[in-house]
Amino acid sequence: MNEKKKGGILTSAAVMGIIILASKLLGLFRDILVARFYGMSTEAIAYSAASRIPVTIFDLVIGGVVTSAFIPVFNSVLVKKGKDDAMKFANSYMNFILLVCTTLAALGVILAPQAVSLIAPDITAEARGLAIDLTRIMFPMIIFTGLAFSFVGILQSMGEYNLPAVISLVSNLIMVAYLFTLNRFFGVVGLSVAMLLGWAAQAGIQIPKARSFGFRYRPTLKIFDPTLMHAAKNALPILIGTWTTPICTLINSRFASGIEEGRGVTAIDYANRLYIMIVGIFSFVATNLLFPYFSRAEAEGDREGATRMIRTSVKVLVYIIAPIAVGIMALSTPFTALVYERGEFVRADTLLTSEALSRFAVGMIFMAANEVIVKALFAAEKPKIPMISSLISMGVNVAVVTVFGSSLGVGGIALVSALATALNLAINVFVAHRRDICRFGWTDVFDFLKSLVSAGAMVPVILVISSHVGSPIFKIVLCVAAAAPVYFIVSAVLRSEESKFVINAVKSKLLHKEN
Repeated sequence: MNEKKKGGILTSAAVMGIIILASKLLGLFRDILVARFYGMSTEAIAYSAASRIPVTIFDLVIGGVVTSAFIPVFNSVLVKKGKDDAMKFANSYMNFILLVCTTLAALGVILAPQAVSLIAPDITAEARGLAIDLTRIMFPMIIFTGLAFSFVGILQSMGEYNLPAVISLVSNLIMVAYLFTLNRFFGVVGLSVAMLLGWAAQAGIQIPKARSFGFRYRPTLKIFDPTLMHAAKNALPILIGTWTTPICTLINSRFASGIEEGRGVTAIDYANRLYIMIVGIFSFVATNLLFPYFSRAEAEGDREGATRMIRTSVKVLVYIIAPIAVGIMALSTPFTALVYERGEFVRADTLLTSEALSRFAVGMIFMAANEVIVKALFAAEKPKIPMISSLISMGVNVAVVTVFGSSLGVGGIALVSALATALNLAINVFVAHRRDICRFGWTDVFDFLKSLVSAGAMVPVILVISSHVGSPIFKIVLCVAAAAPVYFIVSAVLRSEESKFVINAVKSKLLHKEN
């Protein structure tokens, strides 16, 4: 990769990182407000169940296909035939996605009672009735979700990354504005409407930019178009390959609904939102920025360049996330208290949620690394590999949780989910290595181990400080201030490749200032 391209990627990554961080923080603030106003009340239980249903159904039926099946084919057409043909394919693809999403939305509204019974069978009758109403309000958001991600695929393929990164910021702003202004009048029903409007806004703000790239919407669908058929051929294995998270979430919610009169559903939901937010800040940048590069490199036959980007991305993600995961595991209770414990969210809610969060954190590294490997396999148009690994890991998760059920508690349910993610990653890496899609050498393995050992060195420091400090915010601040230098020093002593990069970058900056 030449220096100009590398600099462009790093600049895009930095900008995307800032945007995504802002979006995730606003999303966290949204969840804090929801917890403050609703705690783990009947309204909160109903909202958690109802908001989970359309998202899970979308992920199961079409979610992973929208961009993952689109981007490799779009880039291939763009490279080989030009922009006009690529945009014609984009139009047909979008209409196909809209057709599927509209059908799903209609079925969701009709079958809302059955959907609620499936995802949360043990909640109270009052919570169930409210959840059915909220589900019917939110299900049409599937249409806007499909449209939004269709535009994301177009924009990212054309080199625009910042606007797709902004879309969740817009929807979070709408929900936060509602919670501050109208929540007292319309309650959780209005919150569901705000969520629907947020997704509509995510689609709408991308339309002008898509038009500037030459996209013109036409209400036509050439179902037997060769390029659309090619994307459809990869769609099913890609879809199944992304099922692990939504299926496991569905199973987790189902069995958590029997814990503490439904409070387990809300605890799992609050913990999972924190978990996804933390991992997503980093993995979203890596996968959404690099996936089009992977696809373009594959279309141009540059397998070596794609492999180099994959290896580097995974190692950097592990280096960044390892200390965060260890910190969350060790400080889950004060962290949960700092984020959520106020208003209707009481101490008992904190303890239940932190139990789940500490176990989810075990899977942080695996989830982030797996996102990169899966996208690399999709870019290489080898979707059957993540499909098989997803089915295996999903089967293990479902089997364990089904056998042991709610007796696992929220912590046990979350830990099983984390270990299933680890199994998913292991299978993908093994097969990708064997197929020469991405080969990790012993140097890479040692760098991974160095990051893990360095993160482990933080634990005694965290335990000593946390045992002597009571306030959650001071406990977290002091632990981070003391543990972060320990992590970096140990990784530098172990001479990890990433620590060398940081040291050289600092030296370069200092020399530049002196000159």
